[in-house]
Amino acid sequence: MTGSPSPSATLDAPDGRTQLRDRAITLLGCFARSLDSVPGAAAADRAQRDAALATALMDLFRCTGDRDVFDCLVQWATPPLLGRVRSRLRATGSSCDAQEILQDAFVNIYRYPDRFRAARPGAFAAWSSTIVDNAIRRHARQSRRGPAAITITSELLQECADEWMREPSLQAQDHEECAATVSAYALLLQAYLVSFRLLSDRERFVLEMVEVRGLRYAELAKVLRIRPEALKMVVFRARKRILDRLGAWLRDGVPPPV
Repeated sequence: MTGSPSPSATLDAPDGRTQLRDRAITLLGCFARSLDSVPGAAAADRAQRDAALATALMDLFRCTGDRDVFDCLVQWATPPLLGRVRSRLRATGSSCDAQEILQDAFVNIYRYPDRFRAARPGAFAAWSSTIVDNAIRRHARQSRRGPAAITITSELLQECADEWMREPSLQAQDHEECAATVSAYALLLQAYLVSFRLLSDRERFVLEMVEVRGLRYAELAKVLRIRPEALKMVVFRARKRILDRLGAWLRDGVPPPV
């Protein structure tokens, strides 16, 4: 009995890779960018231009934080990065899970885009490879610490102080700081809600569809019968209005009008 191919297998296929390349180039065009905007990409060969495409997507995500761009980057970069993870694990004889390490690497790529510089076609390949290698080392250290903890005897545990246990005074301080943070966060959410309600009906609808329901720009643009670029501008302006009102409140102590 045969089954349908998995999504990853479909993307690895030549046709799937071509479709993904076309989608990436289209996304770049939506932000008035192109593959040739990467230094050195215009004169690069096919392999280098594939690497430059990942570099262009990463640089665009660094500048915009767009989720569609990051999603496309993940799909485009997964095959080569997963290959590197598996190669490094084989070389070191590690039994760590390759998919878990890859996910860890993408989390760090998502969290620290400001550290990326698109100086050449292979910039993302080099930068992400370093992140992958660091993730492998972290997982290797964790796996070594696990078995070592099992061999510690009960006598040794009685002799050693528990470094993870905080003093009561520090625990009380942490509790107070946590309570203050929760109160401040609740107040900030309340101010955000007031700012959100001051938006127009259209802006509120668009933000709810994008940020709460997770609808893609292309899907929502079809519903509203506008171009995706125009929709992104509506989202940008709505977010900026909320940010400006919250900024005035936090900076000047002027609460948003109810």
